[in-house]
Amino acid sequence: MPHLLLPAALLLMLCPLPTLAMRGDGDTTPLPPQVKSDAEAIAASLLEVQRTDVELSCPKAVENARYGLDTMLEVGAKNVAGGYLDAATFEAMATPMRVLLPQITDADCDQARDAKRDFYRCMSSDYNHVLACAKAHLK
Repeated sequence: MPHLLLPAALLLMLCPLPTLAMRGDGDTTPLPPQVKSDAEAIAASLLEVQRTDVELSCPKAVENARYGLDTMLEVGAKNVAGGYLDAATFEAMATPMRVLLPQITDADCDQARDAKRDFYRCMSSDYNHVLACAKAHLK
């Protein structure tokens, strides 16, 4: 069953990405229009695979995937602290990431097959983001 958690958790994270640091409800600080536009453009580019011609390297793939998740958690926490994202929204996104982090291992990559192996191959490139690889390979 844990092998099914990877695709489910990563795909769950794809849904709220465009709202990260862009909420304007009563409990958060709205972003200026240009900043919001820039953030939306960055979010869109993160969902695109940049390199497809890479060999599978489990150590690199695991490092990149874990780094991407850690970075999203850090940025989300900073956005909560800065008032740009409400804590409940952050926790809803962060919980599956925290569950997923310990599952992304060299052993999991070595044993991966089919779409999950393609995900790790995608993550073997330093140019790809974990969300782009999840979107492309873990449908």
